[in-house]
Amino acid sequence: MTDRGDIREAAINWVMAQADPAFADWDGFLAWLEADPAHASAYDAVLAAADAAEPALRVVPASEPAPAKPPIWRRQAVGGALAAGLVAVIGFGYFNLRPAPVVFETGPGEHRTIALDTATIALNGDTRLVVDRHDPHHATLDRGEALFDVKHDEAHPFAVKVGDDEVQDVGTRFDVTHDHTGTRVAVAEGMVVYNPKAEAVRLGPGQTLDAARSAAELRVATAATSDIGSWREDRLSYRQAPLSVVAADLSRGLGLPIGVDDRIAEKPFTGVIAYGGDKAQFLGRLGPLLDVGVKQDQGRVTLTRRP
Repeated sequence: MTDRGDIREAAINWVMAQADPAFADWDGFLAWLEADPAHASAYDAVLAAADAAEPALRVVPASEPAPAKPPIWRRQAVGGALAAGLVAVIGFGYFNLRPAPVVFETGPGEHRTIALDTATIALNGDTRLVVDRHDPHHATLDRGEALFDVKHDEAHPFAVKVGDDEVQDVGTRFDVTHDHTGTRVAVAEGMVVYNPKAEAVRLGPGQTLDAARSAAELRVATAATSDIGSWREDRLSYRQAPLSVVAADLSRGLGLPIGVDDRIAEKPFTGVIAYGGDKAQFLGRLGPLLDVGVKQDQGRVTLTRRP
């Protein structure tokens, strides 16, 4: 028999999922409801609790297709529960029902935006962000890329944990990337401090920091503020970036696994890459743009030396 705690957790998961306008698994939801009368009771209890909760988090719709099902539907009584109406884009108090750590993940090629009381955070593809509802001034970027638009509070600075490092807000808007190549920070507005208890590197508007895994030192450079976070428009801009970084960024944005031959992984690239539109056509143009060969094999793309 399923534990009551497990049933309530499943009910919370369904309510959280349905708060996202992209939710489409209505068949799975109905199957879960009909599997056990206790499921409907738990679901109704979660909805009632959510109505009384303070909205601490909002899922902001991205530019995505409309949900596969009509936004308003009605389910019949299950196991004696009264019939209840449900709006697919429901209220946003459900964050408070979750355990303290809440994980937000995007698949490759997917964009998502969440709003805390303290910040609005845009997630790039293949990204995993952990937030704590009891401490909304802290977040952990386990992998991927996120653009933070922070409501600055000098008494309670917003901090992002990336691996063993930390980026602390002293301003408003900054981008953080954390992947197998290392950690990168770019500031569009205001100021941040990288590792305030160690190196304490202060970055202002238009400044970037690269903490590459392959390098012993931090590298600070400059970038146009308009290019910071431009991945939201399917555009990437680089100045002397190694191809390993370019490949990782394209993997997140395109939703395709893109690797790079070790022999050219550190080859620098300067330029702008616009990758929206047809993926096949884009990959056909990618080789000449990066001055590399492009090998495609069973859905995987590898950047190689030019033949």
